Amino acid sequence: MENIKITDEQKKIINKYNYYLMAVVGDSGIFWDGYVSEDDGLYDFEGPYTRRYDTSDDIDRGSSGAILLNDIIDEFIKNNEDEFMSFLFCDNCTGYGNINVKYSPMDSKINIFLNITTRDSQESKNFMAFDDLKNKTQSQWGGKYEYLKKLGDSNFIEKMKKDYGNTLEITYYGGGDSGQIDSYGASETSSVQINEDIESTGYEIIDLYHSGWENNEGGDGRIKFNFEEGTVMLSHNMNYEDEFVQDIGEFKLV
Repeated sequence: MENIKITDEQKKIINKYNYYLMAVVGDSGIFWDGYVSEDDGLYDFEGPYTRRYDTSDDIDRGSSGAILLNDIIDEFIKNNEDEFMSFLFCDNCTGYGNINVKYSPMDSKINIFLNITTRDSQESKNFMAFDDLKNKTQSQWGGKYEYLKKLGDSNFIEKMKKDYGNTLEITYYGGGDSGQIDSYGASETSSVQINEDIESTGYEIIDLYHSGWENNEGGDGRIKFNFEEGTVMLSHNMNYEDEFVQDIGEFKLV
């Protein structure tokens, strides 16, 4: 535990405010919250708050004790901003986090925690035959799989082989409620521009197994058509966010 030095006069003011807080919130303490990011540093750091609605308006933020305590904590947080920022540079960190400060009037201690947001992905694979896909008639949301039916049409397959060769791999990516299939795919010999039929078929295949893939953190993946063997391999990466709590430390006003 580290100490934060304050003057004797400040101690008198803080001790008086501590007695007041103990009568109002007890050992529940009061809190400050804010955010940190690699780009913006510390921002929107505000408080104090309580975690109880019945006492949220009773902590007298305008008293000399409340103002002094807020100034001490605000200055300490800003002076140590670089330390908080250093925790955001992990391999799967998003560069964002939120800081939580708790002050306990029982012992004049400050506890600081940093919730750090991380992003990761989970891969899944789905192997399917054209003969199975052509019989899929309706999505879970009621949409019709019109293009999947074409995978049962020999003329359509021959046209795809003529346009792209025996195999074609297309890619897609999305997030933040929008996503798209790349307009170019990889044939056996070169990069080729894909047509509307293949693009729409790709969207229906993704929807079949990963409906909503473009929402929130989104996802990305690859669809490989084998027109010669009549199969499709869908490799999908689902992105997700999580967080972990970094205990910055405990500090005492002395």
